[in-house]
Amino acid sequence: MSLLRLNRWLCVLMLLAVAAARAADNTPQAMVRAHLEPSGSVVAGSQIKLVVDCLTTSWFTEAPDWPLFDVAGAIVSLPDEQAENLHEVINGVDWFGVSRAYRIVPQTAQAFVIHSFAITVQPGQMSGPVKLMTPELKFAATVPAGAEGMRIFFPTQKLVATQQIEPSPAHAKVGDEITRTVTQRATGTQSMLIPPLDFPEVAGLKRYPGNATTRDVVEDRAGLVAGERTDTATYRIEHGGKLRLPALTIEWWNTAARRKETIVLPEVTISAVAATEKPIFAIPVNSLGNGAAHRIIVVDREQIVIAGLIVALLSALVWAYPRLVRFYQSAQRYMREARLRRADGAAPAWRALRRATREGVPQHIVPALYRWMDKSGEFGHPARIDGSEGLEPLVNIINSHYSNGVMGEVQWTAVERALLRTTKRARKQRKKQSSLPPLNRY
Repeated sequence: MSLLRLNRWLCVLMLLAVAAARAADNTPQAMVRAHLEPSGSVVAGSQIKLVVDCLTTSWFTEAPDWPLFDVAGAIVSLPDEQAENLHEVINGVDWFGVSRAYRIVPQTAQAFVIHSFAITVQPGQMSGPVKLMTPELKFAATVPAGAEGMRIFFPTQKLVATQQIEPSPAHAKVGDEITRTVTQRATGTQSMLIPPLDFPEVAGLKRYPGNATTRDVVEDRAGLVAGERTDTATYRIEHGGKLRLPALTIEWWNTAARRKETIVLPEVTISAVAATEKPIFAIPVNSLGNGAAHRIIVVDREQIVIAGLIVALLSALVWAYPRLVRFYQSAQRYMREARLRRADGAAPAWRALRRATREGVPQHIVPALYRWMDKSGEFGHPARIDGSEGLEPLVNIINSHYSNGVMGEVQWTAVERALLRTTKRARKQRKKQSSLPPLNRY
């Protein structure tokens, strides 16, 4: 019985071992590999590719995390390119993955080391993310004869550099900020390859480096024409006097002439004037001697003037506000009354009379005539009309209209001219008469 039980236990253990081996074989695996293109020695200023492959025996549920890293003496970038999909059979096992290429541009002649860095991947059928460490790689860079002493080896066909100073440093004050902007344009070279500028520290100025900007100048037919890089630094003036931003020297390798060339941007002189400041009141000497708490209030003269002008302006607005409101209301009333007087004056009445004469309706003409005569003020109150100055036809028509309601044919053009002549004559006579009443005679 004991031997039979032992055999059973051995069989169970063997089955468990086989199941564990099969489960281990089905567990997803992941790995990373990397290599340089080209390998070995390269010329400084030229690009070298670091190709990194991430592989798994299942699939990636998310894209790998491709980090950026630093290499001393070189520029490292990861172009925004589509990752290459991979499928390989390694030792009879199918591996799937993606591949991307970093760009490394050495800027000096030396040996370089690309230290191992981590890439996070998420294979399918695994409980969580996996960190894969890339292998450490090495390469060397050389420079042509004549460029051995260059701090940064930057080869290009042509390089132009300009600088701009804002605002003008001729009349600066303590506390003002001066911005120095340098733009480099390299022909036939990507902007990312242009080395950054090092703005030096200056005594009496506080330096604040700005963010660099780059852009590639591309044309439809010519392709890449040039690359531009703009570096800025802002200096805050801390004390008065003559301050100098030193000259900037830019070295580059002329690939056409195969020689080193230098661009020197001239120094900038800053004439800083100390701000005029005066304490509002003096602090008693005994207070300082006794260690009493005190506060010094310092005000700039220009600030006092500006504050006084603002207070005066606000006071003037407060004083003038009710008067401006009354003036505005009076102006509105005057304009409204003027419009009413004009709408009810002689000119609209004359236009109504002419419109009635053109229509030829007697019931409209006579009322329009008397309305105009009342509004003009030249025919008395109540308005009266006689047969002088060619108005006989008009008088006859009015009499006929009121006697039997019949109005004969009339040349209204002649009547209108006669009415206008009568109005002008009456107006002239009224102007000649004195506005004073006659003196009483005893």
